[in-house]
Amino acid sequence: MERRKLGKLSEVGVIGLGVEHLKKKAHEEIVEVIREAIRLGVNYLDLIWSYPHVITAIGDGLKGNRDKVTLAAHLGSCYRGDKYIRSRTVNRCRETFEEVLDNLETGNVDIINLHYLSEKDWKKVFEPGGILDLARDLVDEGKARSIGASTHDISILRRIAPIPEINSVMFQVNMVNHRLTDRDEVLKMCMDNGKGIVAMKPFAKGKLLRPKKKEKMASYTTGGIRMEARIPVSMTSAKCLHYVLSQPGVSVTVPGAANLEELRDCVNYVNVPLDEKTYDSELEELFLNEIS
Repeated sequence: MERRKLGKLSEVGVIGLGVEHLKKKAHEEIVEVIREAIRLGVNYLDLIWSYPHVITAIGDGLKGNRDKVTLAAHLGSCYRGDKYIRSRTVNRCRETFEEVLDNLETGNVDIINLHYLSEKDWKKVFEPGGILDLARDLVDEGKARSIGASTHDISILRRIAPIPEINSVMFQVNMVNHRLTDRDEVLKMCMDNGKGIVAMKPFAKGKLLRPKKKEKMASYTTGGIRMEARIPVSMTSAKCLHYVLSQPGVSVTVPGAANLEELRDCVNYVNVPLDEKTYDSELEELFLNEIS
C-alpha cells in the first residue's frame, strides 16, 4: 500500500479505516474486521466512538499488533447510556478518554483529535483551561503523541490551519464537495502549515456508491454543500477513493466498513489499474445531473 507522511508523524497507508459503522456489530465481527484490516496493510484507525463495547472489541482486534497501527481517538466524543454525546467539559472528556485507553488495553494513542469543532463551541475548546489545554496535558503525560482536530466546517479548518501544535486535521473530502468554495485553498493552507489531512466521508456516507439512484447529500457529509443528484452508473469505490487521494495535502482517507466485504473492497483500491479509477467523467456527470 502507498504510504504518505501524516504531518510530523510517521507515514501511514493511504487507505485507513473508520469505525463508525461498527457500533452495532457483535464483538467478534468487530474483532474480525480490525484483524483483517491490519492483515491487509491498513495502519491508520480512526476511533470516533467511545462506547466501551466497541473500543473493547477494537482492543481485542489489535492485540499483538498495536505497534503496527496509528490510532486516532476523539477528545469530546462521549456517551450517555447507548447514546453518543459531544462534550466540552474537561473532566468528562478526560474521564472518557482514560476509559478508552483502559478498554483498548494500551497506554496511549498516536493522535488525540479535538472532536467535531464548530464556531459555536470554539471558545470552550481554545480558551485557557479548555479542551486544547487538556489535550496538551495528555501529550505531556505520554498518553497521546500528537494533537489533531476534526471539523465539518470549512471556516473552522481555516482557523485551525495556522495553529502550530495541531499536527493533523480531519475534514470531509469527496466528489460532492468538489465545488465547495475555498476548499482547495484551505486544504493547501493546512498542507503549507505542515498538517496531515485525514479525509473522511469519501463516499458521502455511502450515497456515491448507489449508481443510477437519485440521492440527497446532507451538508454534514460534504462540509457545507447540500445537493441532490443522480449518481453516474459508472461510479465505483475506487474512483471515489482516487478522487479523494488526488486532492491537495490528503495523507489518508478513512472509509467506514461495516463488514469484511466492504473493507476488502476499499483496500483493493491499491490494486485497481489507474485507467479504471480515473474519475473525470463521473465527476462531470455528477454535477451535470445535479437536480435543482
